Amino acid sequence: MQVLRCLHLQGPVSQLWRADDLTPSAEIFPPGSLRQVPEDAEEAGGGSVKETVIEVLSRPKLSNPVLIGGLPGMGYVGKLAVEHLVAEIKARKFAELYSPHFPHQAVVEEGGLIRLPRNEFFWARQDGKSLVIWTGDAQSVTPEGHYEIVEKVLDFAEGLRVKQMYTLGGFATGKFSRAQPKVVALGDPELLRGVSSFGASVERRGGPIIGAVGLLVGLGKLRRIPGVCLLGETHGMLVDHRAAEAVLRVVLQVLGLNVSLENLQQRARETEQMIERVQREIVSREEMMKKREEEESWYIG
Repeated sequence: MQVLRCLHLQGPVSQLWRADDLTPSAEIFPPGSLRQVPEDAEEAGGGSVKETVIEVLSRPKLSNPVLIGGLPGMGYVGKLAVEHLVAEIKARKFAELYSPHFPHQAVVEEGGLIRLPRNEFFWARQDGKSLVIWTGDAQSVTPEGHYEIVEKVLDFAEGLRVKQMYTLGGFATGKFSRAQPKVVALGDPELLRGVSSFGASVERRGGPIIGAVGLLVGLGKLRRIPGVCLLGETHGMLVDHRAAEAVLRVVLQVLGLNVSLENLQQRARETEQMIERVQREIVSREEMMKKREEEESWYIG
């Protein structure tokens, strides 16, 4: 019987790409258990996912909460940042979002279990503030899906009486650097003044922000929910814990939250060491090949 291959990659995955899999808060597909089908599944569409839906698991009591969002994107900056926050403050999951606009794949979990890709909402009270944290396995693969999902998230946020929003992501430079990443801010003028006082640069040039992190702030403006998008400078093709630390640090300072960033800092150091080791290996191989070519060019037969 032919075996169905569930994974895209065969053989060992490069350590640079596996830099996330050593901590629960940094896996591409976070671990978790399969959920039970609710008893009223027939009313929700017979258990199928025909449109974007949010399944509420519990109803926490929140007071004018702030929404912080980060999804997979450039360098996984936003996702790493918010999942670190979830782990550090022990935020509790209270809702899940499912959509037919997510990638057509199943998420493989430990023990051979599979589930649908999803987004998740967590809540916590930290330093006197109510927080709603939005993250997940994936973003929409279609433009229409982005609008549908973000509108659903905004409906949910309005129901929770969210007073302001901070979305986190990355902007790609194509360059690897050990310098402190630049953080760019875009969004509501009043909130921009706050984040700029903590080191974020207000972007003055025009241009698009692709994906949910920009769209949430844009559509939120139409609903009078102020928001800011914070983008950390990143290579773009490598998991970037340092950029995640940079954008999360700004949010924590603005909101006055006391949260340790040590785990992100340690993961950043480990990733940088791996990159430097690979770079040295590449240079060494290039020098060996060049030397071999020079030796062969002097051969007389």
